[in-house]
Amino acid sequence: MMSLSLLPAIAEVLRLLLMVAVAVSAVVGFLWLNYKYWRSEYYLGVMALISVLLCAELVLVLEASVAGALFIGLLPLAAGLLFKKVIRGRWMIPFLFAAPATAGVALLFLYPLVFEFFLAFHKLNLETLGDWIRTGKIEFVGVKNFLEVLQTGSQTRESFWLVTARTFAWTGINLVFHVAFGLVLALFLNQKIRGTGIYRTILMLPWAIPQLIAVLAWRGEFHSAYGYVNHLIQIVNETFSFTAGSSRIAPLEWVGFKPQEWWTNPHALFASICIVNVWLGIPFMMVVSLSALQSIPKSYYEAASLDGASAWQRFRNITLPLIKPVMVPSMILGMIWTFNNVNVVYLMTSQRGGSEGADILVSDLYKQAFVYNRYSFSAAYAIVIFLILAVLTAVWMKSSRMAEDPARR
Repeated sequence: MMSLSLLPAIAEVLRLLLMVAVAVSAVVGFLWLNYKYWRSEYYLGVMALISVLLCAELVLVLEASVAGALFIGLLPLAAGLLFKKVIRGRWMIPFLFAAPATAGVALLFLYPLVFEFFLAFHKLNLETLGDWIRTGKIEFVGVKNFLEVLQTGSQTRESFWLVTARTFAWTGINLVFHVAFGLVLALFLNQKIRGTGIYRTILMLPWAIPQLIAVLAWRGEFHSAYGYVNHLIQIVNETFSFTAGSSRIAPLEWVGFKPQEWWTNPHALFASICIVNVWLGIPFMMVVSLSALQSIPKSYYEAASLDGASAWQRFRNITLPLIKPVMVPSMILGMIWTFNNVNVVYLMTSQRGGSEGADILVSDLYKQAFVYNRYSFSAAYAIVIFLILAVLTAVWMKSSRMAEDPARR
Protein backbone atom coordinates (compact mmCIF):
# COMPACT_ATOMS: atom_id res chain seq x y z
CA MET A 1 0.00 0.00 0.00
CA MET A 2 1.31 3.43 -0.91
CA SER A 3 2.65 5.36 2.04
CA LEU A 4 0.57 8.40 3.02
CA SER A 5 3.77 10.46 3.17
CA LEU A 6 4.02 10.23 -0.63
CA LEU A 7 0.61 11.80 -1.24
CA PRO A 8 1.72 15.44 -0.70
CA ALA A 9 4.63 14.95 -3.13
CA ILE A 10 2.33 13.38 -5.74
CA ALA A 11 -0.17 16.20 -5.24
CA GLU A 12 2.59 18.77 -5.75
CA VAL A 13 3.69 17.07 -8.99
CA LEU A 14 0.10 16.98 -10.26
CA ARG A 15 -0.29 20.65 -9.33
CA LEU A 16 2.86 21.51 -11.31
CA LEU A 17 1.63 19.52 -14.32
CA LEU A 18 -1.72 21.31 -14.12
CA MET A 19 0.05 24.68 -14.08
CA VAL A 20 2.12 23.70 -17.13
CA ALA A 21 -1.02 22.50 -18.96
CA VAL A 22 -2.85 25.75 -18.18
CA ALA A 23 0.14 27.81 -19.32
CA VAL A 24 0.47 25.87 -22.59
CA SER A 25 -3.28 26.17 -23.25
CA ALA A 26 -3.10 29.90 -22.56
CA VAL A 27 -0.22 30.33 -25.02
CA VAL A 28 -2.00 28.37 -27.76
CA GLY A 29 -5.23 30.26 -27.15
CA PHE A 30 -3.42 33.60 -27.20
CA LEU A 31 -1.79 32.78 -30.53
CA TRP A 32 -5.12 31.66 -32.00
CA LEU A 33 -6.83 34.92 -30.93
CA ASN A 34 -4.00 36.96 -32.43
CA TYR A 35 -4.33 35.11 -35.72
CA LYS A 36 -8.11 35.60 -35.71
CA TYR A 37 -8.31 39.30 -34.85
CA TRP A 38 -5.07 40.82 -36.11
CA ARG A 39 -6.94 42.67 -38.89
CA SER A 40 -9.39 44.32 -36.48
CA GLU A 41 -9.11 48.09 -36.08
CA TYR A 42 -9.37 47.66 -32.30
CA TYR A 43 -6.65 45.00 -32.16
CA LEU A 44 -3.66 47.12 -31.04
CA GLY A 45 -5.85 49.13 -28.69
CA VAL A 46 -7.00 45.99 -26.91
CA MET A 47 -3.43 44.74 -26.66
CA ALA A 48 -2.30 48.05 -25.20
CA LEU A 49 -5.15 47.93 -22.68
CA ILE A 50 -4.19 44.39 -21.65
CA SER A 51 -0.59 45.54 -21.15
CA VAL A 52 -1.67 48.49 -18.99
CA LEU A 53 -3.93 46.33 -16.83
CA LEU A 54 -1.23 43.67 -16.47
CA CYS A 55 1.38 46.24 -15.41
CA ALA A 56 -1.03 47.76 -12.89
CA GLU A 57 -1.84 44.35 -11.40
CA LEU A 58 1.82 43.43 -11.09
CA VAL A 59 2.70 46.69 -9.33
CA LEU A 60 -0.40 47.27 -7.16
CA VAL A 61 -1.52 43.73 -6.33
CA LEU A 62 1.61 41.63 -6.52
CA GLU A 63 3.92 44.53 -5.46
CA ALA A 64 6.42 43.75 -8.20
CA SER A 65 9.15 46.18 -9.13
CA VAL A 66 8.39 48.73 -11.84
CA ALA A 67 11.11 47.36 -14.12
CA GLY A 68 9.85 43.79 -13.77
CA ALA A 69 6.22 44.88 -14.26
CA LEU A 70 7.09 46.77 -17.44
CA PHE A 71 9.12 43.85 -18.79
CA ILE A 72 6.28 41.36 -18.30
CA GLY A 73 3.33 43.69 -18.80
CA LEU A 74 4.43 44.99 -22.20
CA LEU A 75 4.64 41.47 -23.67
CA PRO A 76 1.01 41.51 -24.98
CA LEU A 77 1.58 44.84 -26.74
CA ALA A 78 4.87 43.58 -28.18
CA ALA A 79 3.09 40.44 -29.44
CA GLY A 80 0.37 42.60 -30.98
CA LEU A 81 2.91 44.71 -32.86
CA LEU A 82 4.67 41.55 -34.04
CA PHE A 83 1.44 40.05 -35.42
CA LYS A 84 0.26 43.37 -36.91
CA LYS A 85 3.50 44.45 -38.58
CA VAL A 86 5.48 41.27 -39.26
CA ILE A 87 3.45 38.04 -39.15
CA ARG A 88 0.24 39.50 -40.63
CA GLY A 89 -1.76 36.25 -40.47
CA ARG A 90 0.94 34.00 -41.99
CA TRP A 91 2.39 30.72 -40.67
CA MET A 92 -0.61 29.92 -38.48
CA ILE A 93 -0.26 26.12 -38.53
CA PRO A 94 3.51 26.08 -37.74
CA PHE A 95 3.01 28.60 -34.94
CA LEU A 96 0.21 26.61 -33.31
CA PHE A 97 2.15 23.35 -33.60
CA ALA A 98 5.29 24.92 -32.12
CA ALA A 99 3.47 26.76 -29.33
CA PRO A 100 3.19 23.88 -26.78
CA ALA A 101 6.87 22.97 -27.06
CA THR A 102 7.85 26.65 -26.97
CA ALA A 103 5.80 27.23 -23.82
CA GLY A 104 7.35 24.19 -22.17
CA VAL A 105 10.87 25.34 -23.03
CA ALA A 106 10.06 28.84 -21.75
CA LEU A 107 8.83 27.46 -18.44
CA LEU A 108 11.75 25.05 -17.99
CA PHE A 109 14.56 27.18 -19.43
CA LEU A 110 13.64 30.79 -20.12
CA TYR A 111 12.08 31.53 -16.73
CA PRO A 112 15.07 30.21 -14.72
CA LEU A 113 17.40 32.15 -17.02
CA VAL A 114 15.48 35.40 -16.54
CA PHE A 115 15.30 34.78 -12.79
CA GLU A 116 19.06 34.19 -12.72
CA PHE A 117 19.67 37.57 -14.35
CA PHE A 118 17.27 39.09 -11.81
CA LEU A 119 19.21 37.56 -8.92
CA ALA A 120 22.55 38.67 -10.34
CA PHE A 121 21.59 42.34 -9.93
CA HIS A 122 20.07 41.96 -6.44
CA LYS A 123 21.27 40.89 -3.00
CA LEU A 124 20.04 37.46 -1.98
CA ASN A 125 21.81 35.16 0.44
CA LEU A 126 20.94 33.09 3.49
CA GLU A 127 20.57 36.25 5.60
CA THR A 128 18.17 38.06 3.26
CA LEU A 129 16.24 35.02 2.03
CA GLY A 130 13.75 35.09 4.91
CA ASP A 131 12.97 38.79 4.43
CA TRP A 132 12.47 38.26 0.71
CA ILE A 133 10.02 35.40 1.32
CA ARG A 134 8.05 37.41 3.90
CA THR A 135 7.98 40.80 2.20
CA GLY A 136 8.71 40.04 -1.44
CA LYS A 137 11.26 42.85 -1.48
CA ILE A 138 14.93 42.44 -2.36
CA GLU A 139 17.73 45.00 -2.47
CA PHE A 140 18.94 46.09 -5.92
CA VAL A 141 22.77 46.26 -6.00
CA GLY A 142 23.47 46.73 -9.73
CA VAL A 143 26.75 45.26 -10.92
CA LYS A 144 28.19 44.84 -7.41
CA ASN A 145 27.96 41.04 -7.59
CA PHE A 146 29.85 40.97 -10.90
CA LEU A 147 32.59 43.21 -9.51
CA GLU A 148 32.86 40.99 -6.45
CA VAL A 149 33.25 37.93 -8.67
CA LEU A 150 36.09 39.51 -10.64
CA GLN A 151 37.83 41.43 -7.85
CA THR A 152 37.47 39.99 -4.38
CA GLY A 153 37.01 36.36 -5.36
CA SER A 154 35.04 33.81 -3.39
CA GLN A 155 34.91 32.33 0.09
CA THR A 156 36.92 29.28 -1.01
CA ARG A 157 40.21 31.16 -0.42
CA GLU A 158 41.00 31.17 -4.14
CA SER A 159 40.70 34.11 -6.51
CA PHE A 160 38.51 34.00 -9.58
CA TRP A 161 41.50 34.38 -11.88
CA LEU A 162 43.39 31.48 -10.31
CA VAL A 163 40.36 29.20 -10.67
CA THR A 164 39.87 30.43 -14.25
CA ALA A 165 43.48 29.61 -15.14
CA ARG A 166 43.08 26.15 -13.63
CA THR A 167 39.84 25.68 -15.59
CA PHE A 168 41.59 26.55 -18.85
CA ALA A 169 44.38 24.11 -18.00
CA TRP A 170 41.81 21.44 -17.11
CA THR A 171 39.91 21.97 -20.38
CA GLY A 172 43.03 22.08 -22.55
CA ILE A 173 44.66 18.99 -21.01
CA ASN A 174 41.50 16.92 -21.27
CA LEU A 175 40.65 18.04 -24.79
CA VAL A 176 44.14 17.32 -26.13
CA PHE A 177 44.20 13.80 -24.67
CA HIS A 178 40.60 13.09 -25.66
CA VAL A 179 41.22 14.01 -29.28
CA ALA A 180 44.70 12.46 -29.55
CA PHE A 181 43.91 9.10 -27.95
CA GLY A 182 40.42 9.00 -29.47
CA LEU A 183 41.82 9.49 -32.97
CA VAL A 184 44.60 6.91 -32.45
CA LEU A 185 42.11 4.30 -31.25
CA ALA A 186 39.76 5.14 -34.13
CA LEU A 187 42.58 4.64 -36.63
CA PHE A 188 43.29 1.28 -35.00
CA LEU A 189 39.63 0.19 -35.13
CA ASN A 190 39.32 1.37 -38.74
CA GLN A 191 41.80 -1.28 -39.86
CA LYS A 192 40.81 -4.73 -41.07
CA ILE A 193 41.69 -6.74 -37.99
CA ARG A 194 40.04 -9.73 -36.37
CA GLY A 195 37.82 -9.03 -33.35
CA THR A 196 37.17 -5.35 -34.09
CA GLY A 197 33.72 -5.56 -32.51
CA ILE A 198 35.16 -6.96 -29.27
CA TYR A 199 37.81 -4.23 -29.09
CA ARG A 200 35.21 -1.56 -29.80
CA THR A 201 32.95 -2.88 -27.02
CA ILE A 202 35.80 -2.93 -24.49
CA LEU A 203 36.95 0.56 -25.41
CA MET A 204 33.40 1.88 -25.08
CA LEU A 205 33.05 0.67 -21.47
CA PRO A 206 34.28 3.92 -19.83
CA TRP A 207 31.54 5.82 -21.66
CA ALA A 208 28.87 3.17 -21.01
CA ILE A 209 29.47 2.89 -17.25
CA PRO A 210 27.49 5.47 -15.21
CA GLN A 211 29.82 8.32 -14.40
CA LEU A 212 29.03 8.17 -10.68
CA ILE A 213 30.13 4.53 -10.43
CA ALA A 214 33.23 5.06 -12.55
CA VAL A 215 34.44 8.10 -10.60
CA LEU A 216 33.83 6.49 -7.20
CA ALA A 217 35.77 3.41 -8.33
CA TRP A 218 38.64 5.58 -9.53
CA ARG A 219 38.63 7.52 -6.26
CA GLY A 220 39.33 4.31 -4.40
CA GLU A 221 42.24 3.54 -6.72
CA PHE A 222 43.94 6.79 -5.71
CA HIS A 223 43.98 5.86 -2.01
CA SER A 224 47.55 6.40 -0.80
CA ALA A 225 47.82 3.08 1.07
CA TYR A 226 45.37 0.72 -0.61
CA GLY A 227 44.88 2.18 -4.06
CA TYR A 228 46.19 0.52 -7.21
CA VAL A 229 47.71 3.71 -8.67
CA ASN A 230 50.44 4.11 -6.05
CA HIS A 231 51.24 0.39 -6.19
CA LEU A 232 51.48 0.52 -10.00
CA ILE A 233 53.78 3.54 -9.90
CA GLN A 234 55.98 1.83 -7.33
CA ILE A 235 56.18 -1.41 -9.34
CA VAL A 236 57.06 0.43 -12.58
CA ASN A 237 59.69 2.54 -10.86
CA GLU A 238 61.29 -0.49 -9.19
CA THR A 239 61.19 -2.63 -12.33
CA PHE A 240 62.55 -0.13 -14.84
CA SER A 241 64.81 1.99 -12.64
CA PHE A 242 68.49 2.31 -13.52
CA THR A 243 71.58 3.96 -12.12
CA ALA A 244 73.29 6.84 -13.85
CA GLY A 245 76.52 7.76 -12.14
CA SER A 246 75.78 8.05 -8.43
CA SER A 247 72.02 8.65 -8.75
CA ARG A 248 69.14 6.24 -9.25
CA ILE A 249 66.63 7.18 -11.93
CA ALA A 250 63.08 5.80 -11.98
CA PRO A 251 61.14 6.42 -15.20
CA LEU A 252 57.87 7.67 -13.69
CA GLU A 253 59.57 9.70 -10.97
CA TRP A 254 61.61 11.39 -13.67
CA VAL A 255 58.38 12.76 -15.23
CA GLY A 256 56.86 13.63 -11.84
CA PHE A 257 54.85 10.52 -10.87
CA LYS A 258 55.62 8.90 -7.54
CA PRO A 259 53.59 7.29 -4.73
CA GLN A 260 51.99 10.12 -2.76
CA GLU A 261 48.95 11.42 -0.89
CA TRP A 262 46.68 12.19 -3.82
CA TRP A 263 43.90 13.76 -1.73
CA THR A 264 45.85 16.19 0.42
CA ASN A 265 48.22 17.57 -2.24
CA PRO A 266 46.23 20.00 -4.44
CA HIS A 267 48.50 19.47 -7.46
CA ALA A 268 48.31 15.69 -7.17
CA LEU A 269 44.54 15.90 -6.68
CA PHE A 270 44.19 18.00 -9.83
CA ALA A 271 46.33 15.50 -11.75
CA SER A 272 44.16 12.60 -10.53
CA ILE A 273 40.99 14.40 -11.63
CA CYS A 274 42.48 14.99 -15.09
CA ILE A 275 43.43 11.30 -15.38
CA VAL A 276 39.92 10.17 -14.50
CA ASN A 277 38.23 12.60 -16.89
CA VAL A 278 40.61 11.70 -19.73
CA TRP A 279 39.72 8.03 -19.22
CA LEU A 280 36.01 8.87 -19.26
CA GLY A 281 36.10 11.13 -22.33
CA ILE A 282 38.26 9.18 -24.79
CA PRO A 283 35.46 6.82 -25.99
CA PHE A 284 33.29 9.71 -27.19
CA MET A 285 36.03 11.15 -29.37
CA MET A 286 36.91 7.65 -30.52
CA VAL A 287 33.35 7.02 -31.76
CA VAL A 288 33.17 10.41 -33.48
CA SER A 289 36.57 9.93 -35.13
CA LEU A 290 35.71 6.39 -36.22
CA SER A 291 32.46 7.52 -37.84
CA ALA A 292 34.34 10.26 -39.68
CA LEU A 293 37.04 7.84 -40.85
CA GLN A 294 34.51 5.31 -42.12
CA SER A 295 32.83 8.00 -44.25
CA ILE A 296 36.02 8.55 -46.31
CA PRO A 297 35.92 6.58 -49.60
CA LYS A 298 38.66 3.95 -49.84
CA SER A 299 39.32 4.99 -53.44
CA TYR A 300 41.08 8.14 -52.19
CA TYR A 301 43.69 6.10 -50.35
CA GLU A 302 44.08 3.68 -53.27
CA ALA A 303 44.72 6.56 -55.70
CA ALA A 304 47.22 8.14 -53.28
CA SER A 305 49.04 4.83 -52.87
CA LEU A 306 49.33 4.45 -56.64
CA ASP A 307 50.86 7.94 -56.76
CA GLY A 308 53.48 6.86 -54.22
CA ALA A 309 52.16 8.76 -51.18
CA SER A 310 53.47 7.55 -47.83
CA ALA A 311 51.24 6.69 -44.86
CA TRP A 312 51.97 10.05 -43.24
CA GLN A 313 51.18 11.93 -46.47
CA ARG A 314 47.87 10.07 -46.83
CA PHE A 315 47.00 10.89 -43.23
CA ARG A 316 47.94 14.57 -43.54
CA ASN A 317 46.46 15.27 -46.98
CA ILE A 318 43.42 12.97 -47.01
CA THR A 319 42.41 11.89 -43.52
CA LEU A 320 42.80 15.13 -41.59
CA PRO A 321 41.07 17.45 -44.11
CA LEU A 322 38.12 15.06 -44.58
CA ILE A 323 37.49 14.40 -40.89
CA LYS A 324 37.85 18.06 -39.91
CA PRO A 325 34.16 18.99 -40.58
CA VAL A 326 33.17 16.29 -38.10
CA MET A 327 35.95 16.80 -35.57
CA VAL A 328 35.62 20.57 -35.13
CA PRO A 329 31.98 20.53 -33.86
CA SER A 330 32.73 17.52 -31.65
CA MET A 331 35.76 19.30 -30.21
CA ILE A 332 33.66 22.38 -29.47
CA LEU A 333 31.08 20.16 -27.80
CA GLY A 334 33.81 18.35 -25.87
CA MET A 335 35.29 21.67 -24.77
CA ILE A 336 31.94 22.85 -23.41
CA TRP A 337 31.30 19.51 -21.66
CA THR A 338 34.74 19.49 -20.08
CA PHE A 339 34.56 23.15 -19.07
CA ASN A 340 31.23 22.51 -17.31
CA ASN A 341 31.97 19.02 -15.96
CA VAL A 342 31.33 19.45 -12.25
CA ASN A 343 30.59 15.75 -11.62
CA VAL A 344 34.13 14.42 -11.78
CA VAL A 345 35.62 17.28 -9.78
CA TYR A 346 32.93 17.16 -7.09
CA LEU A 347 32.95 13.38 -6.68
CA MET A 348 36.74 13.17 -6.61
CA THR A 349 37.15 16.03 -4.10
CA SER A 350 34.10 15.62 -1.85
CA GLN A 351 35.06 14.99 1.78
CA ARG A 352 38.75 15.12 0.88
CA GLY A 353 41.29 17.50 2.33
CA GLY A 354 42.68 20.19 0.06
CA SER A 355 39.81 19.89 -2.40
CA GLU A 356 39.61 23.64 -2.92
CA GLY A 357 43.05 23.56 -4.47
CA ALA A 358 41.62 21.54 -7.37
CA ASP A 359 38.39 23.46 -8.01
CA ILE A 360 37.41 24.62 -11.47
CA LEU A 361 34.90 27.38 -12.18
CA VAL A 362 31.75 25.25 -12.08
CA SER A 363 32.73 23.40 -8.89
CA ASP A 364 33.62 26.70 -7.24
CA LEU A 365 30.25 28.05 -8.40
CA TYR A 366 28.50 25.02 -6.87
CA LYS A 367 30.13 25.70 -3.51
CA GLN A 368 29.18 29.37 -3.60
CA ALA A 369 25.53 28.48 -4.20
CA PHE A 370 24.96 25.37 -2.08
CA VAL A 371 27.70 25.46 0.57
CA TYR A 372 28.00 29.19 1.29
CA ASN A 373 24.42 30.04 0.17
CA ARG A 374 25.44 33.16 -1.79
CA TYR A 375 22.63 33.01 -4.32
CA SER A 376 23.03 36.40 -6.02
CA PHE A 377 26.81 36.06 -6.12
CA SER A 378 26.39 32.61 -7.68
CA ALA A 379 23.97 33.94 -10.30
CA ALA A 380 26.50 36.59 -11.34
CA TYR A 381 29.24 33.95 -11.28
CA ALA A 382 27.20 31.71 -13.61
CA ILE A 383 26.65 34.56 -16.07
CA VAL A 384 30.39 35.29 -16.14
CA ILE A 385 31.11 31.62 -16.85
CA PHE A 386 28.52 31.64 -19.64
CA LEU A 387 30.12 34.70 -21.23
CA ILE A 388 33.57 33.06 -21.09
CA LEU A 389 32.21 29.97 -22.83
CA ALA A 390 30.39 32.05 -25.44
CA VAL A 391 33.57 33.97 -26.29
CA LEU A 392 35.66 30.79 -26.46
CA THR A 393 33.14 29.09 -28.74
CA ALA A 394 32.85 32.13 -31.03
CA VAL A 395 36.64 32.47 -31.33
CA TRP A 396 37.09 28.74 -32.01
CA MET A 397 34.37 28.65 -34.66
CA LYS A 398 35.71 31.77 -36.37
CA SER A 399 39.27 30.44 -36.39
CA SER A 400 38.12 27.10 -37.79
CA ARG A 401 36.19 28.85 -40.61
CA MET A 402 39.21 31.01 -41.41
CA ALA A 403 41.40 27.91 -41.54
CA GLU A 404 38.99 26.28 -43.99
CA ASP A 405 38.67 29.40 -46.18
CA PRO A 406 41.81 31.57 -46.24
CA ALA A 407 39.89 34.24 -48.20
CA ARG A 408 38.00 35.14 -44.99
CA ARG A 409 41.16 36.25 -43.20
